[in-house]
Amino acid sequence: MIFPRSDINKHLSNLGLVSSDTVMIHGDAGVAGQYIFKDSSSPLSSFILNLLDYFNNGTIIVPNFTYSATDGKIFEVDKTPSKIGKFSEIFRLMKGGHRSRHPIFSVSCFGEHAKYYSDTITTDCFGKDTLFDKLYINNVKILTLGCSLDRVTFTHFVEQNLNIPYRHFKYFKAHIKDKNKKNLEEVAVRYFVRNLNLDTNLDLSDLETEAIQAKKLVKKPFGRFLARTISADDFFNEAEKMIKKNKYALIKK
Repeated sequence: MIFPRSDINKHLSNLGLVSSDTVMIHGDAGVAGQYIFKDSSSPLSSFILNLLDYFNNGTIIVPNFTYSATDGKIFEVDKTPSKIGKFSEIFRLMKGGHRSRHPIFSVSCFGEHAKYYSDTITTDCFGKDTLFDKLYINNVKILTLGCSLDRVTFTHFVEQNLNIPYRHFKYFKAHIKDKNKKNLEEVAVRYFVRNLNLDTNLDLSDLETEAIQAKKLVKKPFGRFLARTISADDFFNEAEKMIKKNKYALIKK
């Protein structure tokens, strides 16, 4: 089934989202293919432009994770492509955005507070003054478009803050190259990595159920796909309740 472009705004509004929201979006490129965009050579670019227009009084944050430091590669802020899908990469390439300098978990931001969310420390992944810390402090809304709640990286902020036993700290040497700068910046990045001896892949199906029952998470159709939205504060609190009962509540183990 194909939907008119105007339905994008209806679907966003149906999730309780408004133009002034700050929202972090985890998206699947396939969502864009279900809408009609006249005279468009790139439905995904048109879809992203529609998102930017909808949140014209707010801020959009989209992951552009590269994992450069973990791969031993130079992170070029304006050039290194995202490794997490087409939606992420096309968003990165849109003009007018601010990309963060994090050599593992960079993000691109548009809108009123784009500079604030892109200006984060590069020496930690999920601790104080990181992007994820700012999401929590400002109770940013988290939106998944066509992908499961398991894609929400904010989960690792929760895990680090609650000191779960199946992850530990590891340091990576990172090299960051900024546009128009000849010299590289070298930093040591602290990353709360998973224990490879356990099946630590996320499974947030129980968290989703609990959050829906508590009326903290909204899950509704977004055309042929599903979308979910939950505030960072509610995500943290619901996850914390589960972890206090079972430290392995967020993984498949």
